[in-house]
Amino acid sequence: MIRSWRPALDRGSSGRYLAALAGAAVVFGLEQLLPDSYARCAVADFAWTAAAIGAIFGTARAVRAARGSDRLVWLAFCAGSLSWLTGQLARDLVEVGGAALPSLVSDVGFMTAAPLWTIALFMHLRQHGQRFALYALLLDVGAVVLTLLGAVILFLATALARDVVWDAHAAAVALLYPVLYVAATAAALSAVWGTPQPEPRGALISLFFGLGLNAAAFVLFLPANLDGTFAAGSPLDALWIVGLGAIGIAGAQWVENHEDGRASALSSTVIELSRMALPALVTAAGAFLLVYTDIRGVPARFANWIDAAVAVTVLLLAIRAGLALFANWRLVQRERRRAEQLAVLYDVGLATAGELSLGDLANLVAREATALTRTDGAMVALTERGRGLVVRAQHNAPALGLRLAIGETLRGVALEAVRTRDLVVASDYRLHADSNPALHSLIASAIAAPLIAHGEVVGTLTAYARRPRVFTEETCRLVRLYTAQAAIAIANADLLAETRRLARDDDLTGVLNRRSLLERLDIEIAEAARHGDIFAVVLCDMDGLKAVNDTAGHLVGNEVLRSVARTMRQTARTEDLVARFGGDEFVILLPRTAALPAQALVGRISARLREEHYLWAGRANPLPRVSFGISWFPQDGRDADALINAADARMYEDKARARTRATAAASVD
Repeated sequence: MIRSWRPALDRGSSGRYLAALAGAAVVFGLEQLLPDSYARCAVADFAWTAAAIGAIFGTARAVRAARGSDRLVWLAFCAGSLSWLTGQLARDLVEVGGAALPSLVSDVGFMTAAPLWTIALFMHLRQHGQRFALYALLLDVGAVVLTLLGAVILFLATALARDVVWDAHAAAVALLYPVLYVAATAAALSAVWGTPQPEPRGALISLFFGLGLNAAAFVLFLPANLDGTFAAGSPLDALWIVGLGAIGIAGAQWVENHEDGRASALSSTVIELSRMALPALVTAAGAFLLVYTDIRGVPARFANWIDAAVAVTVLLLAIRAGLALFANWRLVQRERRRAEQLAVLYDVGLATAGELSLGDLANLVAREATALTRTDGAMVALTERGRGLVVRAQHNAPALGLRLAIGETLRGVALEAVRTRDLVVASDYRLHADSNPALHSLIASAIAAPLIAHGEVVGTLTAYARRPRVFTEETCRLVRLYTAQAAIAIANADLLAETRRLARDDDLTGVLNRRSLLERLDIEIAEAARHGDIFAVVLCDMDGLKAVNDTAGHLVGNEVLRSVARTMRQTARTEDLVARFGGDEFVILLPRTAALPAQALVGRISARLREEHYLWAGRANPLPRVSFGISWFPQDGRDADALINAADARMYEDKARARTRATAAASVD
């Protein structure tokens, strides 16, 4: 465990610690060599003053480098170091300078430093949003202080049993020292545990080390302080020197870690295991107090206080354990939620490389957005050529009492998302300027985002909740990430659909092209042969398109082709296929259609074509006549060529009959 903490200290900090230890060793050696108590006291006071100044310089360096809330934290650390220096200077004036100052001046300086450092640690956790860590800090400090009070009561009971008499005021001040510094040490340890994992912990570990050395020194200093027998030259001097040095080193560490952008060198496993150390130590100390009190036969009035302190400590530890369990449960829920969010993003990522249709993809985006935002429903609108943004998917609309608006023009808060090209949050849907009044009683909150791919708005996503909802920064961040992926997926699906359309359809008329027709014809032949069905193939040819091109131009001729294709597509049945075979020829495939129904359908198409006109020279002109020829599977052939050849022959027969009728009519005229 100890080795695991070493990476938290870099080489620069190690050098500073070696310097602090060397300085403390030199001071202790001088104290042992000097025979005069005044000289030893002067050396000790000088060393403590220098250590306090070092702590001020280290924390002040962090104050200068810090920004925002970090600066307030290090200001509190620096204030604590200044408070310590104030107390030490007052002590110097009394012990070295011979000034007549009350001891309360130095006591206030020393004792104020510990709460200021504790407040700084509290502020550190608070700025990182570690609410549960703050609660744990308070409980840890309370448990440690109560255990220490139990130990102090035991010490007092033992001392009173020896008829030791102390000044009440001096005794109270002496007892406050270890209580305040042990509490600060517990707060530092809680801060080490509660800081988020990526944050570097080197500075916090140094603070814990420095405060811990001070706490140990004041605990060991307690008997001599109560008896008034403390004298410089003991190992306690080194503890205070190194402890203050560690606080200054912490400031320098923090600056270097943030300048270098270092992350925590401690693994999460080490941190989690170390969190059990303090409760274990406090529990062991409480058990020792109870056993020792019983063995030594401490008077009942003291034993009761010790029992009460241990009982409250156990209660605090139990609350802390419950808090830890609740925090772990929250962590599990958060991780589960994160896994769900990653699954949603993964699904949309797969859709980016997949072959979903635009409709299926829009439904997927709406469904997964509802899960991602934990709302009650979602709607996706897509940009369509010539129509703008059109609703293409709704999830959970009936459950919310919303009518299906598929195919309708987009309305609602998503319009602002399109205008601003940014996320729009409507915590109170009714108050939003673009909200739909018809939905005020059904929707309480909504969040909308544009779907932007390659700089173009390809659609919008709107998620809505029936109850008031506050969308957190994390939710907004996830929605932005989700819509960015969804927009790419939709753009890819649209591009794929357009590529397929261009490969399948005739670019001029919008009906199937020759290759697509032949592929479908082969499929229809195989299906009809397998099931014993019959189908018809109709070949159509325009008799006068060349004349239109020669007189009106090819642009008008193209419009004539489009009119013929549109009329055929509108008149044919849903299951029928219309294709441009080449030039001015079209083919209509009629699945499961016998002779009479096929002839009737061709008659309707011919009649509709005679009603159509094209504009040229300022007037409406009738479309050129279209000749038709029909063949049937399997009577006229069992492959595509045979069927088309048979239809082609009959189509020329129709042309011939038309010319004969035209000639006869001309003769009559």
